[in-house]
Amino acid sequence: MAVFQLGTVIKNRREELGITQEDLADGICSVPTLSRIENGERMPTKDHFEMFMQRLGYSAMSLDFFTDKQDFQTYELKFKVRQEFVSGNYALAGKYMRVLESALENPTKIDRQFILLHDALINKSKYTNGERLEQLEAAIQLTCPKFKSGVIPRVLSYDEIILLNNIAICHNARGDTAQAIEILTALKEYFDHHVISVEEALRTQPMILYNLSKYLGLSGRYDECIEICDLGIRIARTTGRCPLLGETLFNRAWALLQRNRTEDREVAKRALKDAIYFSCAIDNQKILKTMQDFYEESFGESISV
Repeated sequence: MAVFQLGTVIKNRREELGITQEDLADGICSVPTLSRIENGERMPTKDHFEMFMQRLGYSAMSLDFFTDKQDFQTYELKFKVRQEFVSGNYALAGKYMRVLESALENPTKIDRQFILLHDALINKSKYTNGERLEQLEAAIQLTCPKFKSGVIPRVLSYDEIILLNNIAICHNARGDTAQAIEILTALKEYFDHHVISVEEALRTQPMILYNLSKYLGLSGRYDECIEICDLGIRIARTTGRCPLLGETLFNRAWALLQRNRTEDREVAKRALKDAIYFSCAIDNQKILKTMQDFYEESFGESISV
């Protein structure tokens, strides 16, 4: 009964969104395998089910069972790697990564993608930017084989979105800002036109909009930069999820000053003050001093917080 129910959930959602079996299965499994899952003839693996659910716009849903001890251990280690990385404990995240790699006797494509992605993120000093880009592209091609030609698939999981965001960052770091903008613009449009869990979107969308606005500004495309900043600011204020609100306000103020229209200077001053006060409120010392220095340089006065 559980097999039939899971397959039906996948099939009904896929048909509701007008997604073909080829698009949903691409890079995850064969189309005949997906067809058997949808028809209740085969049970999806835990990894496959999570990828299907993410590509279908749901949150990172997982099955409430594990096929064996190895499956449970893998799940727990991945969770620990993510938690320590997000918390900035890179040494401990790396330790759990090594345990994970040792524990995986027959890693799946999803396992290998996870390892390649998080190794590139955790061990930044280990690789040159070119090596990191090569590794991230190898990771995305495990489940998005068409990406080699620069084509972003119709449906993406959240890990795939994170991978593409970091690929764009690497392109910018090597001086190819146009390619970075192309990738981030495609991701921005993906959020615009696909049904995505709000919870999951808020983990990735603010970072994509922030990076896109920054690279547009650096390319002298100030109007577009300001438009993207306005979108990111609106989302942050509407949802109350504001991890990058200060940086996005700063990007907006910088672009306004660079555009240098008559009305821009006062608007930029207000945006920069908002950025400084917000960054102070959340104790973001990493960017606060830079903002204060830029304010004094731009307006000839200091600002206390």
